[in-house]
Amino acid sequence: MMLWTVLPSQLLEFAAQQLFAMDPASAERLQKLTGKRVRVTLRELGKPLTVTVTDTSLQFSWVDDDAVDCHISTELAVLPELRDSANITRLIKADKLDIEGDPLLAQQLSKLVTALDIDWPEQLSQRIGDVPAQLLVTAFQRSRKRFGSWQQDNQQWLRDALVEEKKILPARPQFTQFQQDIQALRARIDKLERQLRKPRD
Repeated sequence: MMLWTVLPSQLLEFAAQQLFAMDPASAERLQKLTGKRVRVTLRELGKPLTVTVTDTSLQFSWVDDDAVDCHISTELAVLPELRDSANITRLIKADKLDIEGDPLLAQQLSKLVTALDIDWPEQLSQRIGDVPAQLLVTAFQRSRKRFGSWQQDNQQWLRDALVEEKKILPARPQFTQFQQDIQALRARIDKLERQLRKPRD
């Protein structure tokens, strides 16, 4: 058994156990899926990862060949899209996703993690004290606000550059007018087609 197949799985299991322990509500969600097994094969890695739900956490294995309830073959970039069931059919048709077994199980397993509700300020306070925890939370909130503002400014700059300076994209009023012109042209073409189909006397 190679080391790279053991250490990452143990780290994943430890991280999952810690996260679930921080959210008391996760115990009920885990109970509903206890014993369920999902195997994920990412095309970038080639080697499948098997996830087994226990009553307290998740177990991960790179060398498990036993039967599973659901086997997913896909790409790493596709995984976030699986949270929305509306995407599954489209991804299968596009040959970006292959599912054997219960497709809803993959979503339920994803929700185990995405539904985690952890009181991070409280967790930090228990570990490093109230004052350092408050300082860290405040610094994080300020950083997130600055990043959001920076991202918004960059999006506006890019929009202005493409629309106003480079004229690569049309402005919204121009695009709206273009849509209206297309609709009017389509209506005229439809009218002409109806007239041409009418039998002549």
